[in-house]
Parts: sequence; structure tokens; C-alpha cells
Amino acid sequence: MQLTSLINAANEIVVMITGYYKSLNFLGQFARVIIEGVGIVGLGVIVFTLVLKAITLPFDIYQRFKMRKQTLIMRNMKDDLDKLQKQYAGDKQMYNQKMMELQKKNGYSILGACLPMIISLVILIVAFEGFRAYANYANLQTFEVMSEHYNAAILDEYGVDGKDYRTHNDQKEDDELTRDLPVGTTWTENGIIYTVRQEVTQEAPQEGETPETATYLQVMAEDTQKFVYYEYELGQESITRVYFVNEERFLASDYYNKDPDPEKPEEQDKYLGKELREEIAGLEGKAKTDRIVAVVERIGALAARDYFRKDGPHFLWIGNVWYPDVSYNHPIPKISELTKLGTVTIPNGDGKTKVGLNEILEAKDRYTILVSELQNEQKHANGYYVLVILSVGLMVLSQFISMKSSKESNKYQTVDGRGATSQKVMLVVLPLIYGVFAFMMSAAFSIYMIVSSIFAILVTLLSNLIIGHIFNKKEEAKFKEEHTRKLPWMEGYGKKGAKGDKKKDKKKK
Repeated sequence: MQLTSLINAANEIVVMITGYYKSLNFLGQFARVIIEGVGIVGLGVIVFTLVLKAITLPFDIYQRFKMRKQTLIMRNMKDDLDKLQKQYAGDKQMYNQKMMELQKKNGYSILGACLPMIISLVILIVAFEGFRAYANYANLQTFEVMSEHYNAAILDEYGVDGKDYRTHNDQKEDDELTRDLPVGTTWTENGIIYTVRQEVTQEAPQEGETPETATYLQVMAEDTQKFVYYEYELGQESITRVYFVNEERFLASDYYNKDPDPEKPEEQDKYLGKELREEIAGLEGKAKTDRIVAVVERIGALAARDYFRKDGPHFLWIGNVWYPDVSYNHPIPKISELTKLGTVTIPNGDGKTKVGLNEILEAKDRYTILVSELQNEQKHANGYYVLVILSVGLMVLSQFISMKSSKESNKYQTVDGRGATSQKVMLVVLPLIYGVFAFMMSAAFSIYMIVSSIFAILVTLLSNLIIGHIFNKKEEAKFKEEHTRKLPWMEGYGKKGAKGDKKKDKKKK
């Protein structure tokens, strides 16, 4: 569907442009498959987060294992580090140099512990970019699908879809649709009435000169209950359908004249109702035409409303997960917020075109009409800061547990204890960053942060338990070996050569 209208008539109906989307890269498609595969957007975000964490989990476990191993090395260097701290208490640079020499001598490598963490971080950053791209895509798709429901409610129920006939002047490869269409030609085909008409587009500038005209093909259903028809100009390279309401058919239709049964909720939007009918009946001329057009457009707006309320991107108390869980945001955003998404891709014949989103939504007040029946959602709070508080609180807990877990390894990193101080700073800084993200980013991203923090807490606790048990066993075995008294003849016992010598001694006896 083209973006511009060729006809500007009083009874023209605004239809929505559909098919536009934000392009997705591979990672965005990956997020889309997971989230849309689950079906419920909030649960889909949770599953997506768990999948990412599962991918990075082996690197995380390996990093924790290496850190524990490095901590044991640091523990064995404790006496030497204590001496260095006292000796170079006033010279941090020299202390760091001597500490690095001591670490190298004892096989301590900070890179070995950090490399898995760096790999995990890179994976998460790349995956987050894919998630962000999908969030923009999904947010836009909400309104694109609403547009589809809007069009379907008007055009499928009360409109018609005919063949796009052409004249010899604008014929394409499909010759079956190319005809001689002189003005005044009318024919009926498959329940559709086709009429060729001519319209003066500009009066003759001087008497005796020919005025400018345009020829249109009008397409209308035989069924008189269908009061929406369309026209397009013949002789043009591309076909642009412009839709209108036939007032005579509208005023004679069941939609206009019947009243919905108050005991049947499904009929409330099926018929116009007495109140609006009486309002239209009391109008005349242009005011009446404008009101009829607005009522027909309302049919589409009601369908868009029903879709959003039933199948829209809401989750628990959040009206729209693609906007923050805060009271000053609303489930239905202002058009200025939505058009910040920039350009979109839209099908254009056999190809695709990049178009500014504002050209699609602002033209003919399309967005205003689309969301006109969602007035409550335009004013209601999108959330109540619950996810903001949870994301900050869980991040504080996660950092606190992590700080306790690495307390010993940080103790000797610097001469003045800056390693431990740095972690205390991170205990404040990271939750603040999470809080800023929760306020600025979508509720879906807040869910991502919350699930990530919970996952990190569980992994930290379980890995500390399991890895701690493994290293405690190793330390216990080492302690027994170092403190078990051995007689001289037991030296080397257990080795192949020693066993053989012992058997020979028994035979001699």
C-alpha cells in the first residue's frame, strides 16, 4: 500500500498502513524465536534470560573455580604478603611490583581467572544488543498488528477486495487485467461492481480550453450491507486504493439501524446503537458526512482496542512491557515517543523501502485514530515501580554475596586494602546503574535484570558450596599427607618399585 492518497474527498475513510517493521539481525531473530515461541511476552523474556545464562554458565563456573584456586595460592602466600605490606606500606608502586613477582613465582595468574569472565561479559553484551533490537521490533509490531485489526474490521466486514484492472496505458505483464475502460463502463464480476468514472481535477483556465481530468475505477460490493468501497486512478504506474463510505448504504444497513442486545456482550460493537444513530440523524450536509466517516473509523479503532486489551504486550500489573514500570509512563505512548524508533522497512511492490515512522503514523492522523478507543490506556500508569525496586534490591544482594565470596582474594590485592574497598564501591554503583536502567529502559529489560540477579545469586551460592567442598577435600588430603609420620622404610611405599622390594623382603624371610 502506498503512503499517499490520490483522492481527497469528504467521505474518504482513513485506513492504516501495514506491513512495516524494524529490521532484525541474527541475535534479534534469536530473541524473537525464543520470546514469541513462549507466547506470553513476560515469560518469554524470562526464558530468553535463562538461555543466555545457560550459555555463559560454563565460563562462569570455570572462572569461579580458577578464582578459588588462586585464592588458595594467595592464602599460602599470606606470610610473604604480610611482610611485603609492612615493608612497603608507604610505597604502593613498589608493593604492587613485588607482589606481582611473588605471584608469578607461586603460579598465581589473574588473567587465568579473568579471561572466562571477559568471555561471558562479551557474550552478554552482544546478546543484550540482540534483545534491545528485538524490544524495538516488538514494540513497533504491537501497533502494526493493531493496524491490521483496524483494517480488517472495516474492510473485511463492510468493504470489498476486487481485481486491480488496468488500461493499455499502464499495463503490466499480467495482460488478463488489462482492458479498454472507457468512461461510463460498468460491469459486475463475482459479486463486485466495477465502474469507470471521470472527475475534473482542475477547471479550464480560460473559456474554450479543456479542463484537466482524471479517470478512476470504482469498486463496490453488490451486497448492500457492505457500505465501504474504493477507487483508484487509472493510467498510473502504481495503484493506490482510496476508501470511501457510501452514505446511502450506510444509513440503510443493519449496522446503522439495529440495536445491540444488552444481554449479549458480543453485540455491543456489532451495531451502532440508538444514541449515535439519533446523533447522526440530527445532522445535515458536511457535518453528517464527517460524523458517518468518524463512526466507520471507530469500527476499526474498537477492533484495535480489543486486540491490545486481549493480546497486547501486558504482563502481570504492567500495561506494556516495552515501556518502563513507572507511573509517569502509559501503556499507549504519545506519538512523539513511538516515532523515536526512527525508520522502518515497508514492502513496496516487489521490493522494500525505508520510511520514517512519522510518515506512516502521523499522516492523516492515523495514530490518533488507531488509539482513539484506548483513552484509559493513554492516561493509566504503566506500572508502580515494583520492577525498579526489585532490580535494585536483588542487585544489592547479588553484589553483597559476591563481595563476601571474594573477600579473602581481595585482601592482599593492594597494600592499603583497595581491592576490598573497590567491591564496596561496586556494591553501591552497580545497583544505582541498574536503577537508572530500570527507569529508562523497558519493563522487559527490568525483568531481564531481575532474573539475571537471581540466577547470579543461586550460581554463587551453589558454586561456593560445591567448589568449596571440592577444595576442602583437596586441602584435607594435603594436610594428612603433610602431617602423617612415615618410617624410613615407608618412603615411596605404594609405588610399583617399592611394592616389588617389599615382596622380595617377605620371600627372604
